[in-house]
Amino acid sequence: MIPGSFDFTTTLFVLPPDAKLLPVSGLSPRLQAKIGYVEDDQFVVTRPGFRITTRLLPRPLAELIKEFHTPSLLTDAILRFSQTHGQNPMAMLDMAFDALATLVEIRILVPHDSPDTQSPEPGFGAGQEFAGYEIEALVRSLEDTEIYRARQTDGTLIALKISQANRPAIFGLFEKEAKILNRLRGIDSPRLLEHGIQQERAFIAMEWCDGVSIAIAAQRARAARDWRRLHGIVAKMLQAYARLHAGGILHGDIHTGNCLAGDDGRIVILDFGNACLLDRATDATDPLRTGIPQFYDPQMASALLDGRIPPAASPASEQYAISVMTYLLLTGLHPIETPAVQGELLRNIAERPPLPFASRGVAAWPPVETVINRGLAKQPEQRFPAVAELAQAFAAADWKRRMPRRWPDATGSLLEAKLEETRNLQPSKELPLHRAWFALRAAVTLEDTELLAAADVLIGQTESGWLTPAVAARIARARSDTVAERQAIEKFVAAAGLLTDESAVLTAILAAATMISGSSFRHIDVTPLADWASRSLESFQTAAGSRKTVDDSTEPLRLMAILALIQCGAAAIPTDLTARLEAFGKAQKGHIWLWSLAHDVLAQPHYKARALLAKKPKDPVLRVFALLRMHQLTGDMRWVRDARRLTAKYAKDGLLEKHLALLLIEQAAPHNAILPPFLQSPAYAL
Repeated sequence: MIPGSFDFTTTLFVLPPDAKLLPVSGLSPRLQAKIGYVEDDQFVVTRPGFRITTRLLPRPLAELIKEFHTPSLLTDAILRFSQTHGQNPMAMLDMAFDALATLVEIRILVPHDSPDTQSPEPGFGAGQEFAGYEIEALVRSLEDTEIYRARQTDGTLIALKISQANRPAIFGLFEKEAKILNRLRGIDSPRLLEHGIQQERAFIAMEWCDGVSIAIAAQRARAARDWRRLHGIVAKMLQAYARLHAGGILHGDIHTGNCLAGDDGRIVILDFGNACLLDRATDATDPLRTGIPQFYDPQMASALLDGRIPPAASPASEQYAISVMTYLLLTGLHPIETPAVQGELLRNIAERPPLPFASRGVAAWPPVETVINRGLAKQPEQRFPAVAELAQAFAAADWKRRMPRRWPDATGSLLEAKLEETRNLQPSKELPLHRAWFALRAAVTLEDTELLAAADVLIGQTESGWLTPAVAARIARARSDTVAERQAIEKFVAAAGLLTDESAVLTAILAAATMISGSSFRHIDVTPLADWASRSLESFQTAAGSRKTVDDSTEPLRLMAILALIQCGAAAIPTDLTARLEAFGKAQKGHIWLWSLAHDVLAQPHYKARALLAKKPKDPVLRVFALLRMHQLTGDMRWVRDARRLTAKYAKDGLLEKHLALLLIEQAAPHNAILPPFLQSPAYAL
């Protein structure tokens, strides 16, 4: 295995004894102010002296991390946690893996046989002198290196990196790192003060740099929806790496943990232990090349998959890793799905294209996405000629997310009247279920608590059946009311269990999948729900298999139900799924929602192509929703523009009287648009 990489299927990880999980609410006012805006009930995870002093975590993830007090595989820890809390392990794995991988990356979770598992025993104590510097505290202890916070004779704070005793073999590495720091002259890096050998130990004294991980700085900007600041943080990061490359230096270990963002806006690149000079990089391969797997470029991933020695780091490979970090900072997610199995992760890196922001539930940012996608090109020659050009293109991309106006002027007054009517619960001829759904979607889009309260009242006025608790569960989730959500799920299972019509059952299974998704992080027991959905689907599958002919009208619903349960982690991929999809594809010209979901779950490009070629529904409302689904699939804003144009036309023709206000709300945040559950049956059974 390449040093510094981990096979997540075989490596036992542990939470070091000096790592602490602390609720944000229990921190001092000064630290809370420094962390900035956070959601309620979040924790910070820290290790004494770490440059990355905090990592924000929701309570369920903090609870999951406690499973690593003893060495454990990621999968075993998730299984134990899921059994204890009555959760679906596959759904839990999908929700938690990226967060756990990041904690491994910044060494909060460490391999059980790593030196990081022990509370470090400092080689030097506070107040002791070394090479003329006064030791203040141990920051970090590795197998061959210790890093201290220390002070010069005038009291200036510095970072002091000292080799462990009896390690003369690494003296050359210290010398190389010092030369690189000296070459950088403190530009985008700690300024070198001194280096040498003292008491048979190599040391490097450098500037102490305050700041937080750039991932934390970006997280704060995203939470505050300060897109200008977020764009600025990333632009400065790209410029810093561009200057590094222009100075003839490859970093060799690109990830968010090696990049600090200071309060003054300065970006500092850290840890040049794996760096090399470009004019010295002559080897085509590098058997000792290190890195975090999620940041591997496709060429390295392909080499590891094939069992070949990986290629040496290059400006093009670092451009790819920097582009991964850019995507991560802007969205909080990786540009591809990052499964726990190492082989699948490498295959995704080598083969799968970056996902559009909209497909990740993040507002599209077309100019920025165009730049990032070029940096993430699979072939090096298709990337920018240099990181400097990547940085220039990103800086030139407008930081403003030029979303279409929330609604056309001609219908704005109608929508405002509808919102006011809903907030005040005024009488209406519209069905309470439809009103409750509109109130929920408007509340989420406009961040309006009054509308959310109205949705809760309106859902209580609806008739019985499975649709009511399905919507009620969504409302409860938006209100963070786990008690109400549990009750809604129980009512849903009871009502859905009475269904006999196949189309109705399959549509209810799709609604069940949305309730299962993400339940692991809300302490919601969805086992009865998942069991009902799986049993019901299996019974229809068995019945269909026993018939000589299968009803083609419900086949898309059956396939969508299978895909939805796979996506939420409630089912495995059946061996015949691909064959069934292909058979349906030959018999039908297209089905937008089926092929879009197939692409989301299976990530095969031809499914996206089929969705794009599929005929749009004739029904005006469904046609507009189909265009918004195309936007989520591709990230292309032209689909949103088409949806708005058709909405205006249909509204003028009087064809959208019932759902016009809902369509306007969904177009205000098209990346999050959702087809209402009460419209799914006619849409999916096309």
